[in-house]
Amino acid sequence: MSFSLRVSSYARLYLSMRKYLNRKPRLLTVIRAVRSIWLLGPWQELFVRYHQRFNRNTPLPRQRDSIFNDLDVAATTAELNRNGYALGLQVPEEQINGILSFCQSHQAGNYRNPHLVCETVGQIIHDHKLIEVVSRYLGAEPILYQTSLYWSCPPTDEQRRLLLLSQKSRFHYDVGDFRSLVVFIYLTDVDKDCGPHVVIEATHQKKSVRGLLTRFLNDETAKRKYSGRIKAITGKRGTGFFEDLTCYHKHAVGTKTRLMLAINYVLQRRPPYN
Repeated sequence: MSFSLRVSSYARLYLSMRKYLNRKPRLLTVIRAVRSIWLLGPWQELFVRYHQRFNRNTPLPRQRDSIFNDLDVAATTAELNRNGYALGLQVPEEQINGILSFCQSHQAGNYRNPHLVCETVGQIIHDHKLIEVVSRYLGAEPILYQTSLYWSCPPTDEQRRLLLLSQKSRFHYDVGDFRSLVVFIYLTDVDKDCGPHVVIEATHQKKSVRGLLTRFLNDETAKRKYSGRIKAITGKRGTGFFEDLTCYHKHAVGTKTRLMLAINYVLQRRPPYN
């Protein structure tokens, strides 16, 4: 971690388990499959409706004035429901410069939960229009699970490139909760050479049994099954988008660096940090 966080006993156990499982790839694969079946199986909607109806989440603070003047909440939510992701966010230069200044003063590659110490990130995560989109998509008051700032750097040699292709740079989906939503914001210009985020639209719907047993999808299968639905997201710094990470997605391998802010909201999962 790049700065201190209040770590609960739950968080210590969580981090210890993650560290242990990362050393046991076969066991990790089995646990991921079980977790996918539990959270995304045929009973998913039953649990979603339960948590929507009996939601007791503490309301998130809201900024009175939104920085996203052009964000159409209803249209964005409809697009999320239809495609599993939605464009339409543009962070103003003032906020971008504020985050970049924060990054310059904390010389590290990644920052976990920067909203705890960076006022500008805090302003974004509590923007009332942004939270309204998240609330409508989740169907309940969301929980801010975590935020992260991270650099993505191009591979320095062929071995590193192959490693990236075998890990983050292959299509996969993530399971955050019974329902969750992530906001991504590019903090540097991102073109096709910067390793853009790539998403396969409308793959957030119910997964097949095979899809629940493995989170990964190779490029050949993706092109064969989802021709025309594979979208690489590029844009100037400040470009943002919403995504349900149960959509298949990947981080393409690029030749230039990229800085991104990710904001994770969930329906009921307990955050590992206080």
